[in-house]
Amino acid sequence: MVSIRHKSRTARRLARFLRDEDGALIPLALQIFLVMMICTGISIDFVRQEERRTKIQNTLDRAALAAASLSQELDPTLVVEDYLQKAGLDYLDATPHVEEGSLGEWRRVTVTATDNMHTIFGSLININSLQATGASTAQEEIGNVEISLVLDISGSMNENIYYPTNSSYDGRYPTRMDKLRPAALAFVDKMFKTVQPASAPAGRLSISIVPYNQQVTLGPRTSVGFNLSTDHTQNTCADIETLSDGDFAISSTRALQRTMFGDSFDYWGQPALGQGNWSLATRTNIANCPNASAAAVLAFANNQTTINTAINALTPGGDTAIDVGARWGLALLDPAARDALNAMKSAGYVSSDLAGRPFDYNDGTQTTNNSSMKVLVLMTDGQNTRSYSTKAAYRTGASGFVSTYSATAFADSSTNSTWWNNLYYYVPGRSQPYYKLSTGSWYSSPGTNRYPISWETVWSKGYTLQYVINTFLYNSLRAANGSANKTSIYNDMAVQSEFSQKDTALLKLCDVAKDRTHGIYVFTVAVNAPTEGKAILSQCATSAGYAYDVNAEDLTDAFTSIASAINALRLTN
Repeated sequence: MVSIRHKSRTARRLARFLRDEDGALIPLALQIFLVMMICTGISIDFVRQEERRTKIQNTLDRAALAAASLSQELDPTLVVEDYLQKAGLDYLDATPHVEEGSLGEWRRVTVTATDNMHTIFGSLININSLQATGASTAQEEIGNVEISLVLDISGSMNENIYYPTNSSYDGRYPTRMDKLRPAALAFVDKMFKTVQPASAPAGRLSISIVPYNQQVTLGPRTSVGFNLSTDHTQNTCADIETLSDGDFAISSTRALQRTMFGDSFDYWGQPALGQGNWSLATRTNIANCPNASAAAVLAFANNQTTINTAINALTPGGDTAIDVGARWGLALLDPAARDALNAMKSAGYVSSDLAGRPFDYNDGTQTTNNSSMKVLVLMTDGQNTRSYSTKAAYRTGASGFVSTYSATAFADSSTNSTWWNNLYYYVPGRSQPYYKLSTGSWYSSPGTNRYPISWETVWSKGYTLQYVINTFLYNSLRAANGSANKTSIYNDMAVQSEFSQKDTALLKLCDVAKDRTHGIYVFTVAVNAPTEGKAILSQCATSAGYAYDVNAEDLTDAFTSIASAINALRLTN
C-alpha cells in the first residue's frame, strides 16, 4: 500500500510540474537575445566593410586621376603607391595598369584592389572575413581645344591702378591693360603646355584673340574669310549686332553689312540714356569702327609667338560692346566658320594643321580626332554701352542733294560759301521741288547746270551723321513735311545698339552657346567692373564657378585659374 501511494504522489507532482508555466519564456528570451547579438554584430561588420570600401574607392579615384595627368612627371605606379600609403592603405595589393599613347598624347590608368576584412562577430555564423573591393580608371587625353579669348580694349582699360610705382613700369602707375597683357600671356602659355606640348601631335590647340571696344575689327587677315559688303573699304568691322538674337553662326558666304566709316554717334540721344549732354561734333569724333591694326582679330592661331605678339600689341580706346565681342568669339567656334578658316588657310594666314576646324559640336558620335572642347573666355572692365553705324540705304547712290556748281561741291557755309550757295535738296512730287539751303526757298528749277551729289560724296567730307542731318537735311525735310524732326530722321538713317539692347543680345548669345546642342564652356572675367558689368557677365557664364570678379592686380591669377579649369574639364573619369 505504501508503494502504491508513493507512486501516486510522484505522478501527481509530475503532472503538476508539466502543467506549471512559470519561467517558460526564459529559454526563448535567451535564444532571441543570442540572435539579436549576432545580427547586430554582423551589421557592425557590414558598416565597417562599407566604410573601408568607400575609403578605398575614394583613394583609388584620386590616385588614378593624379597618375593619369599628363602634367604628372613621376612614374604613375609610384604616384598610386604614394596615395595608398598616405591613406593608410599600403597593405593593399593594388598595382596599377598604365596605358599611354606613343606620342604621350594620352594616358589611361586603371587601379583595382581587394581588401579582406576580418569580422568581429561574423565567426559566430562561420563568416570570418568580408571583401571590400575598389576599381577606378582615369584617362587624360590631349584632345582638341578651340578657344576664343575675347578681350576688352575700351578706353577705360587705360585707367591707372593706384598703388606705389614699380620700376618695371618705368616709374609710372600701371594701367588695367598693363595687367591684362601678362595675364593673357600666362593663360596662353599654360594652354600650350597642357594641350599642345612638344610631344603632342600638331593642331590640338587653336586660339582666336578677339579684341573689342564699340566694334570688332576683323583686320586684313580674318576679313579674308568673311563676306563684307563693298559699299566702302575703309574698315573691316561688320554690323553684326543687327543679326537676330542668339545668331552667331557666320559662314564665309553669309552677307555682312560692313560698318559705316565715320561717326554715326547719337549725340542728341545721350541725355535720354542717362549719359549727360554731348556737344554735336562737326567732323568724325567717335569713329564707328576705330579699325586700328593693333585691335585686329587674330583668328584660328596655333603659333604661340604669333599669339603673344597680338596680345602685346593691344591698345585701349573706344566704347564697350561686349555683345559684339562675344558674337565674334562664338562665331569663330562655330562649324559655320570652317570655310572662313579654309579661305584664310589658302591665303597663308592659318596653319594647315588646323584643317577641319572649327569641329562640329559633339553629339557623342565624334572621336578624339574630329571633336573638340570649345571655350569662350569673355573679359571686360566695364558694361555694355553703345555701337553705331549708318544704314546701307544712305551710303551709296543719290543723296537728294543737287549742286549747280559741281558734283563734289558739298559743304556748309563756314567751309565753302560758294558751294553752300549753290546747294539744293530735291523733293520729288512738288511743283517747286528744289529747296535752296542757303535761302530756305523753293524753286521749280535751280538752273541749267544740275549736278546730283552722291552719298559717297557727302560722307567723303568727313561730317558726322548728325551734323549732316542738322545742317543739310533737317530744314529741307521739315520744309517739305512739317512733322519731320531731327530724332526721327536720325532713327531712320542710323544703326543703333545701346545699353539694355546689348545686355539682352549678350544674354541670348550666352544661352544659345551653353545649351545642350552647342555645349560651349563660357568663362567670364569682370575686372574692376561696375555692378552692371559684373551682373551681366555672371549671368553669361556657364555657372557661378565660371564667373570671375577680380581687381586688375589679380588678373593673372584669374586667367591661370581658368586655364587650370579647362585642363581639369579635359579629364574623364
